Amino acid sequence: MTTKLLRPRILNQRLAAALADLRHGELIFIADAGSGTSAKALRSLAPDVEILDLEVVTGVPSIDDLVPVICDVGDIEACIVTKDMRGANPDGFAMLSKLFDEKHIYEVPYIPDYYDLRDRCKLFVQTGDYRVHANVILVGGYPSADIPMDMILNGLVPKTK
Repeated sequence: MTTKLLRPRILNQRLAAALADLRHGELIFIADAGSGTSAKALRSLAPDVEILDLEVVTGVPSIDDLVPVICDVGDIEACIVTKDMRGANPDGFAMLSKLFDEKHIYEVPYIPDYYDLRDRCKLFVQTGDYRVHANVILVGGYPSADIPMDMILNGLVPKTK
């Protein structure tokens, strides 16, 4: 019997459904194990953000395990990381650089910008990754023009007269 290589697919039902339902410009937060979500966290997560805990053991899954598969099976246009990630987690940043070209990796200040974006995410996925700044926000894509970063950061802001 011959075995053929299978294309990666998401086996977790909730994650697969979230990716299928992800629309252009919607955000998914892939978090390290240290990202607090409770009301007692340094900054609690907005109550309307769904949490999906995929932690198995220390380090599993890592963002390196999860993000490439999500990008392979989902429509992901860009990613957003903290300005600190490049220096604090060069391996994680290098992994993202293989998936996205430079103009599709956005770097924002950790506090408050990254936390503000985290609270706008459709889904918060907790991993077992224990590296510093092992967090990434994935931006839902679509085969059309890229969404300008200022719209992602600020939403659609009505014009004032």
